[in-house]
Amino acid sequence: MAEKNQKRNDILTSARALFSERGFHDTKMEDIAQGAGVGKGTLYEYFKNKQDIFDETCIEYLRTITEDVNRIGNMDISFREKLIMLFNERNNTIDDVFDKNPVDYIMSYKNIISEKTLITMFACVSEINSVIIDMIEGGKNEGVVKKDIPSDIIACCIVGTMGEYFNLKKNKKDYTFNDDDIIFNLLFDGFGVK
Repeated sequence: MAEKNQKRNDILTSARALFSERGFHDTKMEDIAQGAGVGKGTLYEYFKNKQDIFDETCIEYLRTITEDVNRIGNMDISFREKLIMLFNERNNTIDDVFDKNPVDYIMSYKNIISEKTLITMFACVSEINSVIIDMIEGGKNEGVVKKDIPSDIIACCIVGTMGEYFNLKKNKKDYTFNDDDIIFNLLFDGFGVK
């Protein structure tokens, strides 16, 4: 069973790299198989077609982020520490194969993603948003987040800033987000209690 899961993961890893490098339409099943070290026929033991593989790479990526956000949300640390971890962990989750924000990349192909996959992806995004809102509510209870700003608005600011932070991180590979960071200070000063 472990070998079967490993082959499936190898296929998805190969596909993700190729989709990022070449795009969906220019990625061939043969190339995915070669990158995974399996025969082309083996791909069809795990997936119906290239579309199925693409959909699964999108879902897998968002599930990984969802797991990371949930793990951070459940930690017994301050809101400030959780916020810093959100930025750093999200970017540690992103594979080096992505040249731009992976969510932007995925959504650039939204017209070819199946409806079922879109529903699953939006469920992941909704869960991520809910966990971040819960973290913000915890920050309000700690007295470090302004109570007069709706938590969903703060969550939007955090998620949007995370996306742009990714772009900065891609350009400055050694850049690490910390609590003395200008991005952190601008963000936190906007909704933090002074």
